[in-house]
Amino acid sequence: MLVDGRPSTFKLPPMSNASPNLKSSDAPRLAPIERRMVGDDVLETLRRAIIAGAFAPGDHLAEGALAQQLGVSRAPVREAMMQLEREGLLGFDRRGAARVKEFTAEDLAEIFTLRVTLETMAARLAAQRMTLEDVARMELNIERTRGTARLLELTLLDVEFHDLVVRAARHTRLLGGWTNLRHQIEVWLARAQARRDASPLTTRDDTVCHHLRLLAALRTGSEDQAASAMREHIEGWRREFAIAPGLSPMALS
Repeated sequence: MLVDGRPSTFKLPPMSNASPNLKSSDAPRLAPIERRMVGDDVLETLRRAIIAGAFAPGDHLAEGALAQQLGVSRAPVREAMMQLEREGLLGFDRRGAARVKEFTAEDLAEIFTLRVTLETMAARLAAQRMTLEDVARMELNIERTRGTARLLELTLLDVEFHDLVVRAARHTRLLGGWTNLRHQIEVWLARAQARRDASPLTTRDDTVCHHLRLLAALRTGSEDQAASAMREHIEGWRREFAIAPGLSPMALS
């Protein structure tokens, strides 16, 4: 799996039915950090735990307790929390306590309108700029998606495919905007997939089908066709969950 454009060897923490009122004894267990890049590892571990649902929306992340679980000092945990706030996955209350972000209806509407703008532009550019190596990476992603039925892995592979399209556009500032949004999409999609009235196999097959269509549109080299396919793909999700200004979106908290 790619994490911010880099191969990752992390094992994802198990899903749990975490409660916003967890006691310390019931908190999700996180494996101690062993690699040298402690700050990056702490950030990735906490980010993946949030995406996986090991921490529920509204859960308090205690700096000291996390540092003890991970076997690190408080400093890298504090830095990771600040980065997760910038990524939109954590928020700090008036007392400075870090809590997992709860996405409101307004949050989801903003995420989707921005996503449509960024990704249709990316598809338009990628149709003209992507290389054979880009195509091979997308095809490999689709094959990996076809080979799994775990919802969390499907979520990460789904967003990874879109990341590959954005990177194939070769537009630095577009990539920066997407990177700021990517992890919020991962969290939202993981929560949405868990609530979706469909089996993991159906979700997998739907994802593969949609991504094959997107790749076919990109390979035509037509900017308009690629952008149209991407817009329809994203709008399909928005229609399914009624996420749009003026409607009543399903807030995932």
